[in-house]
Amino acid sequence: MRYSLLRPLKFVVRWGIAVGGIWWVVANMTIADHMLVLAGDNRPVLMQVLAMNDGASPDYTVLDPSTKRVREVTREESVSRPDRKQVAISEGGKTRNVELLGADFADEGEQGRTPELRRLLVADSATAPGRWINPSEVVGGYHLKVPNPRVEIGIANMVRRANPWLLALSVSVFPITILVTSIRWRELMRAVEIDISLTRAFSLNMVGLFYNTFIPAGSTGGDVLKAYYASRHTPHKVRAVMSVVVDRIIGLVVLIILGGIMALGFYLRADKTDPAGRACMQVAVASGLILLAMAAGLVVFASPRLRRVTGLDFVLSRLPMQTHVGHALETMAIYRKRPGLVLWAMIITVPVHLTVMVAAMIAGKAFGLPLSTGYYFVVVPVTVLVGAIPISPQGAGVMEYFAIKLTARQGATVAQAFALTMSIRLQQIFWNLIGGIFVATGHYRPQHKNEDGHDAEPEQASAPSQP
Repeated sequence: MRYSLLRPLKFVVRWGIAVGGIWWVVANMTIADHMLVLAGDNRPVLMQVLAMNDGASPDYTVLDPSTKRVREVTREESVSRPDRKQVAISEGGKTRNVELLGADFADEGEQGRTPELRRLLVADSATAPGRWINPSEVVGGYHLKVPNPRVEIGIANMVRRANPWLLALSVSVFPITILVTSIRWRELMRAVEIDISLTRAFSLNMVGLFYNTFIPAGSTGGDVLKAYYASRHTPHKVRAVMSVVVDRIIGLVVLIILGGIMALGFYLRADKTDPAGRACMQVAVASGLILLAMAAGLVVFASPRLRRVTGLDFVLSRLPMQTHVGHALETMAIYRKRPGLVLWAMIITVPVHLTVMVAAMIAGKAFGLPLSTGYYFVVVPVTVLVGAIPISPQGAGVMEYFAIKLTARQGATVAQAFALTMSIRLQQIFWNLIGGIFVATGHYRPQHKNEDGHDAEPEQASAPSQP
């Protein structure tokens, strides 16, 4: 009874997080460009930007929502969205909170650099007119958390102005990840006496990626099918399955290491009041705990004495299909005796994740995201790492949350952060779908011999049975 309730509850929670996260992103994302324009009482009003008149004056053409008319405004008539709702100021020896309406920067700053804050627009009450103050008038000084841009770029303008050549380049470099992971998996199989060609390993890898796109279990579902078809190429079926498990674990461990290091580095350089810094610290701590837990598990697993003391041997002896359990333990023992191979597999996994970062960076440049080149190597691994945690399907909502938190500090809008996460997803989905060609041709299946010794046609597709 308890188990029957746990599965639907887990399903509801995971999809609830995904739907809630995506809803929050969409609710805070605009289709058209917008900016805050000062009205007669010096309070800002959100208006749609129709044109940015580069090098011309007035600077912007906007649509006034109150009159439904098009008007021209200068830069001095607009403000950036504030990064908080209130600030405390001291006047006449008394400290009080005032409403923060906007921020004015001396310039927009270089890409990836925080612009200089010139003045703040505040109001003494909800109906009082806005007035300017110097940031030094804020009690304790004003520490800028998020430098929101003057013009909040909407999704439509960003897509329309995207560089198609850079987008094509970002997609074209992604297959490097598939090739390297195929080489890695082939060597892991060869270590357990499964010798298949690199071409066949690549085909099986593409088949697994194809099913990742459609199976609700996500990448785990694709791995199950990849392991099943790999097991049909060898009498060592359990070893084939375990090679897929070890291959997945190595990829995840390297991602945790890279993501944790990048997150920790960002936290150490960030302002301790920065919410993005705090979020990165949480990721770094979680990464460290996961790595410690995995290391402890490996130590226990490798020591017969510790297995007995911890009761692991007792648990393993009570598992069903003891023959398969024995083969699985035998396979893990083989890998344990090949630390050089495991280290090599981890080293060549680094270029895999670097390729994902570079592909995302090129896509970000194509969409005009205001991020410095080096900052992508912080944002992308952390975002991909939290997306790999099975909190929601494919990390939906969770990836967006962290991308928004991390990119906002460099002036990116919600729409731009969403474009970055979607680029990461769509690049992989595109190549996952290419795997459909391998599924359709059926050349990933083992070849069978006729009586004359020649290869017969591949088997027709059938529903996989339990290995």
